[in-house]
Amino acid sequence: MKSPLKNEINKIKDVISFGMPAHKGKNFFDLDIKSDLTEILDTDNLLNPRGAIKDLHLEIKKIFGSKESFMTTNGSTGALHIAISMATSSGDKILIQRNAHKSIYNALLLNDLDPIYLNTIYDENRAMYFGIDQEELKYKIKKNNIKACVLVSPNYFGGILKLKEIVKILHDNDIAVIVDEAHGAHLYFSDLKKYSAIEVGADLVINSTHKMIPSLTQTALIHRGTNRFSHDELLKFINIYNSTSPSYLFMLSIEAGLKYMDEVGRFELKNRIEDIESLKREINYNLDLSHDSIIALDPMKFIFRIGNMSGEEVLKDFLKNKNIRLEMGDLYYALALISPINSKAEIEKLKDAILSYKNNEYKEISPLKIEIPKRKMMPKKAFLARGEYLAYKDAKGRISKEIIAAYPPGVPLVSFGEIIDDKIIESIDRFLNEGIEIIGLHEDKIEVVK
Repeated sequence: MKSPLKNEINKIKDVISFGMPAHKGKNFFDLDIKSDLTEILDTDNLLNPRGAIKDLHLEIKKIFGSKESFMTTNGSTGALHIAISMATSSGDKILIQRNAHKSIYNALLLNDLDPIYLNTIYDENRAMYFGIDQEELKYKIKKNNIKACVLVSPNYFGGILKLKEIVKILHDNDIAVIVDEAHGAHLYFSDLKKYSAIEVGADLVINSTHKMIPSLTQTALIHRGTNRFSHDELLKFINIYNSTSPSYLFMLSIEAGLKYMDEVGRFELKNRIEDIESLKREINYNLDLSHDSIIALDPMKFIFRIGNMSGEEVLKDFLKNKNIRLEMGDLYYALALISPINSKAEIEKLKDAILSYKNNEYKEISPLKIEIPKRKMMPKKAFLARGEYLAYKDAKGRISKEIIAAYPPGVPLVSFGEIIDDKIIESIDRFLNEGIEIIGLHEDKIEVVK
């Protein structure tokens, strides 16, 4: 047997990483293969914790200030499915930010939910998505019998919502609040903790530990931020969605990562923030990423532009010529995702890489606002309907059976049950021409309802 995956990974494993996971490929954990165990007498059971895992959950609860915290080994995807299934029943209306992660859209199928989408505010001058309009939120609550709402904070680019105000609006209308805080576990170890989802009273909160805290990929936490849902309800749905063979290596990495953050990482986080501020001064950083719809920016998400290059071009050139792996690049911006494990020396190399380019005028921004299409069918009904594949250029007026999204930024152009229109086809054309990946296309074909 050949080893194509190992061979491919060996080509890139020695690069400087400014992408996920947060451990950056450094030998951080000292995990022993003999620790890869199953639920035996002395190791406890994640699906019914009574011993060491229960004790670890209590330690996590103290750090995050939750009513209760659980580890999950199915990533934030599994944790979001747990939360949404807890908060809704078949046919319920659920408010979702349009820039939500694909796993949240997939939860619509699992629970046969009726989504009401909240537009993500798009700034045409900067070609960037920010927060939500609270007046739109109030309007959609008034017009619909909403059972739950899923918010995203911080977003991929580090924008932190005005959660305290938004949570109050939702709770005043007896709506359960779920926050996808996958990108924000590190906030609890910084001065930004006051803007975190648990701190402002969200009911269910999900953190990916591997994104910004050093733990293995696929590790996550789910928290009860209030008593709206009980311990028994949470444990019941964890048993449905989590693997019955959870990895002890995953759980040990969560424990190691949180121990590091609690004892050392919170200080390294502060040091890296200072390093990033120094980097910005030295490169004459001039991007304004503030907006009225967000209360703060995560400083560990360093967004930058280089001359007339697209973010995707920067991403590829850094990996090929600078031995630096960035997190992502879009039509205009590149993103370096910096964790406490990155060193000052690595940030210096990032600075040198940026300064090595001749920074001419930035590429002119040509706005591409993604409007929410009209929906013709419930998501689950569309997903299960008989389908056929059409070239995307020939799919105008047809109902999509799946999500089509440019990644990044990941905001769906069209979702389950929605009608494909000229704007969507034009947007696909443009993203493909710029070298941006389109999720949901199959050799330039879209699956539509037959």
